[in-house]
Amino acid sequence: MTRGKYWQVMAVKTSTPKAKLGLAISKKVHRLAVERNRFKRIARETFRLQQAHLKNWEFVVMAKHAKSANNATIAQDLLALLNKVVAK
Repeated sequence: MTRGKYWQVMAVKTSTPKAKLGLAISKKVHRLAVERNRFKRIARETFRLQQAHLKNWEFVVMAKHAKSANNATIAQDLLALLNKVVAK
């Protein structure tokens, strides 16, 4: 498990050639549906843009409690975590 400021990422290397993404954005962490959906959109888009570089990995991405941050900062945090996992 790798942790960042806004995300926690669990990853498993598999034999399938395509990367997969699972999301866990709980109501305990983000009470409003608008916030949960925002984090899901950011995670999906970040994953989609990097999917070619993430072959043979399955990720479960969980959001952490975040007060106020812009979308670019949140996406950069997730991207850094994904790259950290793949570099191992």
